[in-house]
This record gives sequence, C-alpha cells and structure tokens, in this order.
Amino acid sequence: MKRTKEEAAVTRAAVLKAALSVFSSKGYDASTLEDVSAAARVTRGAIYWHFKSKADLYNTLIEEVAARGNMVVQSAVAEGGALLEILRRIFVRQCALIEDDREARAIMELVLFKTGLHPDLKAGRKKQIDEGNALVAGIADAMRMGVSQGILRDNIDPTDMARAFLAFENGAIQQWLASPKSFSLKTSAESFADILIAGLRK
Repeated sequence: MKRTKEEAAVTRAAVLKAALSVFSSKGYDASTLEDVSAAARVTRGAIYWHFKSKADLYNTLIEEVAARGNMVVQSAVAEGGALLEILRRIFVRQCALIEDDREARAIMELVLFKTGLHPDLKAGRKKQIDEGNALVAGIADAMRMGVSQGILRDNIDPTDMARAFLAFENGAIQQWLASPKSFSLKTSAESFADILIAGLRK
C-alpha cells in the first residue's frame, strides 16, 4: 500500500509538471489532456484518477503556487520583528520567489499572459478572487494595527494600504515577467519595498 501511494504521488507530480509545460507552450485553450498525457507519459485514465478535468488540473497548478507564496508569508511573519520589517520581508521574499522558483514563475506567466477568460475556469477564478479578497482583509488588519500603534499613516484607509501593497508587489512582478532581462526583480525588490513603506510610514 505504501508503494502504491508513493507511485500515485509520483504520477500526480509528473502530470502537474507536464501540464505546466503544455499549458505554457500552447496556452490553456489549445491544450488537451491528450497533450498532457503524452508529455507525462501516462494514460488519460491516470490523469482522471487525480484530476476531474483540464480545468481542475489548471486550477491545481494555480493553487500550488499560491501555497508556496503563503509559505513565504508565514515564514516571514514567524520570524517576528516590527510590523514594517515584516511587511518589507514579505515583499522582498515574494519577489525573490518568482525570480528563483522556475515553476512559480512559469505559473505566474501562464496566468497573466497565456490564459484567456475560458468558461471552464469561471469557478476557479471566483475562488481566486475570494482568496484575494481575504488576503486584502488580512493585510488591512495588519495595517489597521500599525495605524493604532502610531507606526503607519492615519490619513489613509487601511484597506487602501493593503490594496496598494499588493498592487505594488504584483505590478513589479508583472513588469519583470514582461522583460526579465531589464532588471533583477530580486535585487530591486528591496528598493521597491523601501519606496512603498516610505509612503505608508507615519
């Protein structure tokens, strides 16, 4: 039984890796599960054992890179320190993740540049939006605490601060993905974070 579970895990990982490669090269719309099964060297039945559909496979890819980002945030928070130090750490490390982790980068490129508004992905997009709203709410709570402690400006709505934080981070990442040779995201992230925090600091 243990060996069977291990084999299943290996197959699942192979399918996800193949799906990322296929989706990245052909785009979501043009890709088929036959393409993925051929790239992974497994049967379509093996894919359906782990994933309900092409959309489920795609959404799982997105969820897994989101999980990596969440781990970065949790680690940055767990290290402790002042609020502004934690915010800076999160910003810098999230940017470094995209530059250092090839799969995370490929998935971000897939979402931003290679996936249209396909009807099959509607439920997945709604989940992403809901999770994004929850993330904004969580960051806003941290910003609100910073305001109450006299660390952050009290003339800006904490939710606007949270949205600005994410917009600044996502914008920097998107610019780098569009032209990765023009600058180092990981290196510039420190300056970007300082500029952002300077605008938030009281």
